[in-house]
Amino acid sequence: MATLTDIATACGVSKATVSRVLNNDSDFSVSPQTRSEILSTAAAMNYDMDKQLRSRKRQSLSIQTDSIKPSVLKIGILSHDLSDQTTCDDYYNQIFSSIISTLNSLTLPFQFEFRHSFHDSYEELAGLDGLIILGKLNVDPFHPVMDTIKYKLSVDYKAPDNLFDSIRVDFHEVVHTAIAHFHSLGIYDIGFVGAYDYITDYKTGKKKRQLEYRHKAFIDYCLHDHIDPADRIWITDSFHTEDCYRLTNAIIQSGKLPPALLFAADSMALGAYKAFQEHKIEIGKDISIIGIDNLYFTSFLSPPLTTVSLNIPLIGSAAGQMLLSQIQGRNYPLTVHTPIHLVERKSCRPATSHP
Repeated sequence: MATLTDIATACGVSKATVSRVLNNDSDFSVSPQTRSEILSTAAAMNYDMDKQLRSRKRQSLSIQTDSIKPSVLKIGILSHDLSDQTTCDDYYNQIFSSIISTLNSLTLPFQFEFRHSFHDSYEELAGLDGLIILGKLNVDPFHPVMDTIKYKLSVDYKAPDNLFDSIRVDFHEVVHTAIAHFHSLGIYDIGFVGAYDYITDYKTGKKKRQLEYRHKAFIDYCLHDHIDPADRIWITDSFHTEDCYRLTNAIIQSGKLPPALLFAADSMALGAYKAFQEHKIEIGKDISIIGIDNLYFTSFLSPPLTTVSLNIPLIGSAAGQMLLSQIQGRNYPLTVHTPIHLVERKSCRPATSHP
């Protein structure tokens, strides 16, 4: 289990700073960037989430003032991915932690009682005041129980028929940003390594496989530039590090390795690092690569990974604020795309550096 010392070392700050940020010390002054890095690193290392997920199926966060007796709002967290510890990036756990941290940092005249661990039954959602759908879940917005839930928000997936709030990353912009960086280095022969998307039907639990947004965006890029996508796209079944390690080995052994690769997630790039090292292919010299996410470990790789940051803590923070604005009276749905930016490191070099 990660400790405060582990988080402090990863972030380059003191143990006391980590402690005061994680405890939401209102008297402690720290830059927003440092606070965001500490919160996301703690979530990625499972420091905060382990305690929250082991404690109990129901937990209460008191967010109140001294002058007003609080009421209680029951908020469901609906996700099949929240407690999945098999993925390296821990993406949804980071978002969930940021939602909790955002709401916990506010002073409001009511309490939130968060509930999770539902089992594919709409009846289990009865009695909720609000619902945060975290991840790729397909729900029926017209189900009688769903109709009784006043505040609803979908995170990382489009709300059905845009009937309630959703907050997502514009992955076409993400892919365009990565490709534009390759082009700025004079690199035009680019490959893409991604994974399939799986959409889960909440009632039946059945999963439907489809093309993922980053995959679609790269296909669009290829078609626009008259490139055959079949020659430049490799897809595996999941974003797991081990799957990408095996796929990267297969690409190398096929003799079709391009001079640059865009990986759909940093967790996938991590598996590729191992494959390249085993084949003595030098990243940043023999091949240029870019990841997506900007997870905590990317700056510690050798060489550090260039990546498109999705500002994961901001996704959670914005989700918390959107939920709050509904509670405060907003009665129309919003769709929000959070900002992204490129983090340039040493895993890419100009085309002249390639053999």
